[in-house]
Amino acid sequence: MAEPISIILFKGPKCAVCKPVEKHIKRIVDTSQGGATLKIIDTDDHADIASKRYHVYQVPHVLFNDEVILTATQAASMFSSFGGEDTGMFSSEGYDLFNYLFNKLIEAGVKASEADRDRWRKLSIITVSGRLLDVDELETVIRPSIGDYVHIGHLQAIVTSLIAINPIAKGYLFRAGELAGKFGAAQSWLHSYNRNIMNEHRMKSRFHEMLKGFKILYGPNPMALNVASDLTIDQISDYHVKLHVNGSAHAVENSDIGQDVCGFFAGEIAGLIEVTLGEKAAVTETKCWGLGDHHCEFDIKLGETSDHYDLSQMESKEFFSETDRLRFELSIGTISKNMYNSLLNKKWMRPAIGDFIHISVLQHILTSLKFSDPFNSTLLSYAGQHYGQILEDFGIISRIINRREIDANLLGAMEFEQACQVLSYYFGNISSLSKIHSPDVVVKQIDDESAIFRVWESAASSGIDLSTVDRVALFPGVEEPPKVNMLDDFLSGFINGRLDLFIEEDVIVREVKCQASGHSHCEFLAELD
Repeated sequence: MAEPISIILFKGPKCAVCKPVEKHIKRIVDTSQGGATLKIIDTDDHADIASKRYHVYQVPHVLFNDEVILTATQAASMFSSFGGEDTGMFSSEGYDLFNYLFNKLIEAGVKASEADRDRWRKLSIITVSGRLLDVDELETVIRPSIGDYVHIGHLQAIVTSLIAINPIAKGYLFRAGELAGKFGAAQSWLHSYNRNIMNEHRMKSRFHEMLKGFKILYGPNPMALNVASDLTIDQISDYHVKLHVNGSAHAVENSDIGQDVCGFFAGEIAGLIEVTLGEKAAVTETKCWGLGDHHCEFDIKLGETSDHYDLSQMESKEFFSETDRLRFELSIGTISKNMYNSLLNKKWMRPAIGDFIHISVLQHILTSLKFSDPFNSTLLSYAGQHYGQILEDFGIISRIINRREIDANLLGAMEFEQACQVLSYYFGNISSLSKIHSPDVVVKQIDDESAIFRVWESAASSGIDLSTVDRVALFPGVEEPPKVNMLDDFLSGFINGRLDLFIEEDVIVREVKCQASGHSHCEFLAELD
């Protein structure tokens, strides 16, 4: 197995910048679920190691996989630009220490060795995906209190938040989808919907039969997964088509964020084509609600490749510009408004099939992300934190503050206990992400600096058994594959972001129990840092 991303921090007791750098790196490592490891070297105690082995003479100094990503000069420059104060997780300048370090971690993850993870990915995705899309399982109600369908706004919030923090996330979504298409259960479904696929021996005919199968797999079908309203195909040539998708659960009615958002969808199509036809295909989303269009469109060229989602070709973007931030906030407001209108006003975005997908669709995407790279735990958590930091999600927080007669001036300066209470009110709002995610969230205060959030029937983990993945045989000559024990990284990050919004102190939120690991509910521990 590939080793986790190795992070080394050199610090000193008299270094003012070292403390915020250490805090942010620890937050990254805490959410990585084994995707990153941290070693801290105090140069006062280990001067010889710092200078002779690593040639480090000034602190802070940070290495990711032995590559220098932060020097003392760079850190001092960033620190002074903020008036000598650490601006925390999110800064109005749109560029702070955490964002810099996090995006460097993304780049390190792209460069990390791929080949020796492939077997773990394959076996893990086969194991989990096989259950998610199993016919018998789909016919069994997993969440008796709320049912097994989740609003498409939940999926859109996750995808939009991922792409908003760094466009390179499109590549991670595509890669996860491609692996799911190759190794997941969707291929057996595709062939069951159109048995002519395997009956055809000519490449051209089999390709065309596959396209017919896509219309059933992703459109209205007997199992009512509800990925899209309908699909149509424009034939350009024998091996070149344009796939038009109306009502994509990933994007429909979302606002323009300047990015196509259906990377997982595109990747799964590419993976299905490759595993079925033995040929790669260039699958590129050319139209999307995220680009301002009113439907999604995929350009598919058999026998070709595209660098549109190629991680090695994508340029990592160092967090939001002001324009990007405003687009993201507008998108989150739009998603919340759409959920509100669907649930309360019955104004459907997709009148033909409704605005809900089966939770197996959401779980299929999340587990494929998690098992395609352990680092994606951090990516999902950070995306959730961004979402949690958005105040104007259709005014839900503002309405809670008004109805509960909370002093609006306290926003950002609440006591920890009060912040947890306000968040519990948010969980009860019908159009909030959390209410659609789970029927019941209970907040239990432990003391003035810690609390437990208990979540029942989580959309991300209900019905999943990760113990089957833990039993994957060890590979010859290598250590045990990475273990994924928790699945609700996005919600964990979201809770973290909401608390960051309410109080001045730094908060750390970790998922400590998960239904997918055999517990009756999911549990998140929130602590003042």
